[in-house]
Amino acid sequence: MSFKHLKIIFLITLNINFFSSITLAFTDQDCLNSSFYIKNISVDLTNDSINEARSQAEYKAKLNGFKRLANRLIIEDKTIKFDKKEIPSLIDYIKINKEANSDKRYLANFDVCFNRNLVINFFRNNKLQYAETYREPIAVLPIFKGPRGFVLWDERDNWYVNWQNKLKFVDGLVKLKLAKGNFSLNRILTAKVLLSSNKVHIKNLIKNEKTNALIIVVAEPILMTNGNTYLNTYSKLYNKSGQLETTIYRNKIPLKKTLSFYNIDKTLLENEVKKIIKSIEINWKKNNLIDTRVHNEVDLIIPLNSFNSTKLQKELLFNDKSIRVNSTLDFKDKGFIKIQNEVIFYHTKTKNSFDNIKRSSFNSIKKLKYDKNINVIQKNINVWPLVIQKLEKLAFVIEVKIVSITNSKGRIIVKFMGNKKTFFQAAFEKNLKFKDLNSKQFILVN
Repeated sequence: MSFKHLKIIFLITLNINFFSSITLAFTDQDCLNSSFYIKNISVDLTNDSINEARSQAEYKAKLNGFKRLANRLIIEDKTIKFDKKEIPSLIDYIKINKEANSDKRYLANFDVCFNRNLVINFFRNNKLQYAETYREPIAVLPIFKGPRGFVLWDERDNWYVNWQNKLKFVDGLVKLKLAKGNFSLNRILTAKVLLSSNKVHIKNLIKNEKTNALIIVVAEPILMTNGNTYLNTYSKLYNKSGQLETTIYRNKIPLKKTLSFYNIDKTLLENEVKKIIKSIEINWKKNNLIDTRVHNEVDLIIPLNSFNSTKLQKELLFNDKSIRVNSTLDFKDKGFIKIQNEVIFYHTKTKNSFDNIKRSSFNSIKKLKYDKNINVIQKNINVWPLVIQKLEKLAFVIEVKIVSITNSKGRIIVKFMGNKKTFFQAAFEKNLKFKDLNSKQFILVN
């Protein structure tokens, strides 16, 4: 090869740049609101100027990112009308995962972080209802019931393969994962067992998949007595106890040819997978819809009656400087403990002792001797800040106002957008369960 050709190759190579994990801003932090973070936006643009191509690619990534954001959060995005020039102003930052370019062509993969408050204001101004609460992951198990029997966990089966491929790209509020099972489970879990809604086996499968629910999706070609053929599809949702909650999708599609009964069109199966996933998303968003036009509030009571408890390992005398106990696990590193009617402050602790103690705090009554195995308790008020923090992070909450706090309970008013059903559903997803206390107030019960 001549020197001239080597020089040309060198120049071409030099002119193609590739970078990974480059960001335009905020390189060291993730998007604060994952519901508003759109990942993996690929753009390929050619222009007379590489700088112009790069600029157009970034702009296109922002527009495509907003379309995906709208599709994720809004039930229907076809009616959304917006000025494209508005979109860049809704963005916190854009991140370039990788890029490559020649003189005129620019290829890149972007992540876009949208500003939650600005997007919500945009939805409010356009009178759009939306949801932004993520559903905990659900396992999905495809079953194909064909003329030759049931098929599951078979990578040669088109129904299974379609689910396997589509779930890799699900980008909604409901996290779906393909159920894998394991060797021992898969020997027991036949399609007949699963479709009979066997609670024990379904519960074991959900536990194995480390989710809190399972959706069984079934495709079944059927031949009617009149000779007509159909593809029957349906999906059933089971909770973590293995109990059937509801049938969330059902469809019956005429097949064009009788022959197709034995060889279902791949496109037809693919479309059904898309429809079922969309149905799951829509149902979730409807149940967690945030109506920006409606402002609401709830009056909540947070009980503070949780205690850490241990027992004296040996008797405690009036002049002791340490208190020997069975365990100090879960007790604060320093703080107050109570033995009968006496409140005692300790500066330090070990695994089995409270040390550097100060007796008779708050003028409490001191005894000369406490016998072995007497209870030592410490009030645990950590539930209070944890509840406040979880409620403040709920997507649609406007304000959490502390009204009062006593030794036994705290009272807060939470102002939010949308209806109360959506609020309590979102709180439940954060492991906060409330019950009606007196028609005006609700009390935390977990």
